[in-house]
Amino acid sequence: MDERERSVPLPGPLRLLSSLPFVGRWDQLGALASALEAAAAGSRRVVLIGGEAGSGKSRLVREFARIAYAEGSVVLHGACDPVVRTPYGPFVEALEHLVRFAPPDRLRAVIGPAAGELTRLIPDLPSRIGALPAPMEADQDTERYRLYSAVSDLLTGVSTVRPVVLVLEDGHWADTPSLLLLRHVARSVDARLLVVATFRDTEAEVPADLSDTLVDLRRSDGVVRIRVGALSRADLLDFVGRASGVHADQVVGEVADEVARLTQGNAFLLCELWQSLVETGSVGAEDGHLRLLQPLDEIATPESVRELASQRLHRLDDATTELLEVGAVAGPDFALATVRAATGLADEDLLVAVEQARASGMIEEIPGRGLEYRFTHELVRRAVYDRLPGHRRAALHLRIGEALEDGDRQASGLAYHFTAALPLGGAERAVEYNLQAASAAAASLAFDEAADHLRVAIDLGIEDDRRRAEALLDLGTACMRSGSAPDAMAAYREVAGAARATADGDLLAQAAIGFAAASWRPRIMDEVSIDMLEEALGLLPEGDSHRRVEVLASLVRTLGACGDVERARATLETGVAMARRVGDRASLARTLVQAIFARGALPTAAILDMLSEANSLAAEVGDLEIDAQARLWHCIVLIANGSLDAARRELVAQGAAAARARQPFISYINDYLGSTLALCTGHLAAAADAAERANDWGRHMRGGDVSGNYGIQMFGVRREQGRLAEVAPVVRMLAGAGNLGGPWRGGLAALVAELGMTDHALDLLAGIRSDGFADEVPWTRLVSMIYTADAATAVGDARMSAILYQELEPLAGTNVLIGQGITCYGAADRYLGMLALTTGEVAVAARHLEAAVLLNREMGAATWLAHSLYHQGRAQVQLGDRGAGAALEEAEQLAGVIGMPSLLSRIRAVGVPRAMAGEPPDGLSAREVEILHLVARGLSNRDIGARLFISEHTAANHVRSILRKTGCANRTQAASYAFRHGLTDTPEPPV
Repeated sequence: MDERERSVPLPGPLRLLSSLPFVGRWDQLGALASALEAAAAGSRRVVLIGGEAGSGKSRLVREFARIAYAEGSVVLHGACDPVVRTPYGPFVEALEHLVRFAPPDRLRAVIGPAAGELTRLIPDLPSRIGALPAPMEADQDTERYRLYSAVSDLLTGVSTVRPVVLVLEDGHWADTPSLLLLRHVARSVDARLLVVATFRDTEAEVPADLSDTLVDLRRSDGVVRIRVGALSRADLLDFVGRASGVHADQVVGEVADEVARLTQGNAFLLCELWQSLVETGSVGAEDGHLRLLQPLDEIATPESVRELASQRLHRLDDATTELLEVGAVAGPDFALATVRAATGLADEDLLVAVEQARASGMIEEIPGRGLEYRFTHELVRRAVYDRLPGHRRAALHLRIGEALEDGDRQASGLAYHFTAALPLGGAERAVEYNLQAASAAAASLAFDEAADHLRVAIDLGIEDDRRRAEALLDLGTACMRSGSAPDAMAAYREVAGAARATADGDLLAQAAIGFAAASWRPRIMDEVSIDMLEEALGLLPEGDSHRRVEVLASLVRTLGACGDVERARATLETGVAMARRVGDRASLARTLVQAIFARGALPTAAILDMLSEANSLAAEVGDLEIDAQARLWHCIVLIANGSLDAARRELVAQGAAAARARQPFISYINDYLGSTLALCTGHLAAAADAAERANDWGRHMRGGDVSGNYGIQMFGVRREQGRLAEVAPVVRMLAGAGNLGGPWRGGLAALVAELGMTDHALDLLAGIRSDGFADEVPWTRLVSMIYTADAATAVGDARMSAILYQELEPLAGTNVLIGQGITCYGAADRYLGMLALTTGEVAVAARHLEAAVLLNREMGAATWLAHSLYHQGRAQVQLGDRGAGAALEEAEQLAGVIGMPSLLSRIRAVGVPRAMAGEPPDGLSAREVEILHLVARGLSNRDIGARLFISEHTAANHVRSILRKTGCANRTQAASYAFRHGLTDTPEPPV
């Protein structure tokens, strides 16, 4: 922006001047100045200022803001309200100030491509800069991300010429949406921006949401933490001297000592005490020195100092006291017109009261806002508010609410005051305004706040049954969109109960659809969802209808997620046919896209055809969400079908579409599928990077924990990279804490087996064998068995391997795809071959491994081809097949190129049998030759067992057999024997 941006003045709250001196915060001021210098150079900075109540955080920020403004920065300000928490309140305040004063043409020039989203926060923005597109209607994560991106784009645009300082005060009172937006700005904005956020950091005053935000922000680059602590004795001497006009050297030490004792260095209490000392004549100059003129009997303890604000009221006129009491009920900031309407004071008396209250230091006028005032500190307002008896508070809340009805009419404020006025009156208005506030909060994507208002309205009592049911539906939607699936499901259950009581099929259908949707991302779908959807179908009127199509589409997804793909297929066919008859192309697209959930019961070609049609229909009606879903599900089917190249091309096209739409869920799936493909094709670093990006996108998605998916992907990548130790703590955490279930019980077994902890792995496998897999949900059941198969073959657990072989045998000839593409482990025959080898069925294993090599080669799944070739080589060695050398050599080459050190080590451990010619000497078996080679290399029985996936006991038995057949007395002689007969390349026996 150009010089005209000086038309954006310093915000009023930052222009407030104090008559008392600023002392003792020079280090903190210097840290802020350094952060601004870095931000001005193009490196975004965030400064978090913590301290106890009254420590002087706001004064520090004001002093710094004036400096930043004088040096040319655009300074914006917003404060969180301790009384009425309007969604995004501090950001709305800051951005409205910018929009009000910045030149409209410059705003249009810097506003981002998603500018229409800003109208959710600033509805009158179009009147300032011209028409804007309506905000996109999509899933809640997309809407939220686009809004946050629009705010980031605006701040970035403004900062292109002038640095921007965004001050957000009182974070301990922040609403959840404001904290989420702060996280986004702190992580995502790449601009000349300094964000300064203040908060109380005493343990009792740091709510969970703020604590989580602080932890998250500390992981971001460019975040600085400053603490505002107690003022020192030197600071207090400086303050007293400057406040009194007496040189510090002439301040008698007794004054500073008493001030220190009574205030404990708290800046707010210091100002309060000083004001009281001056007003009561307790301090003054005597003989040229500042002394205490009388004993401080009435304020002799630190505790009594905290009551000074309340004591000060006793020295004020009745009209002034009433003004302050009404103002305290109204909130930290209040308009004189509101107080005037609520008090009924005559104008002359009102103005006198205002002047006396201001002169007392309890309130101050906010520059630039007309006749608006604020309490000098929230502690002052709270002291006035807390001394009011309950009935007086309720009466004043009612009067404030009625005054606001004729003025501001902000729903959240009206809801607060009329709710606080109960039981004196206004119950109907409290219900109505809470419903309005909920609607406004939902429109601004503040779903937690919407849910809170809806709960209040429902608890107060909505007399009309239908309207109550609609409020419960809205509550379910708000909870679901805020990420609280259990609360959403509880609300939908209550709606379902009301629908059953009145035989209202449409209401039950809405409840059932909502219930199923709420249970989708947290993967808690079960028979309850199915029963509710089918009950809704039975209660809806016969015949075709849009609502019936919606229920059928939801039922397809639910059945598929629960593993009943045959019923999902039949329901899909019914829903598609009905959607065609109804003639709604959007409904037809939303139904067709569910075809993915009938995978396994429908031919792949049929699923791809349905997804292609859904894609075309979605593009035709402009439904970006369905369009993106159809593309991604198409990609998943291609991966499952082994068409990895086609899937990669589809993913590239989808990635461009996702970037344009700014849809976190779609971008998340796009990246995690990218990780799946990269792992399959042997690009391990790319797989890790894509998994990290997917996990970052998951941060923008509320209500769906992506940590499990991320864990599965990183476990797979790090295992191939030989870096499992890095993820070991996470796997242990996921598998432990009394929750040893799902994929991670097998994952932990695989982990400890890979790390050589054989006994631990065997113990874990024994527990898995005892529990079985029947109780697991479909998507975790498969990955659990896969991990368990890895562990069982690694430690030679034949009993577990036999069980797993029976479980996995139906998958022969297929590609192992976990969940909706979370990861892909290639040909299932590889696992069947590994398990058969462990149980001693070597010929069976060889057939499976031959099929695995063929399928993985055709797919281009280089990672799994390397593993398949290795196990094929092992099987061929045991069968005496001289082709083992070729398989192992190719496996070694692939593992080397991809970078798979663990697999390379196992391949090389097989050793000499690759080059073996003729029959082994002295009747040695192929397995014994393999083990003799490892003995010659100096490996212990335990090491041999780990290399060959057999137990230490089995390895010892093989060694005893070798010594007997060769006539060797010990392992050293056996090593020499191996070298003499060309069974090893180790020239000398190990020492």
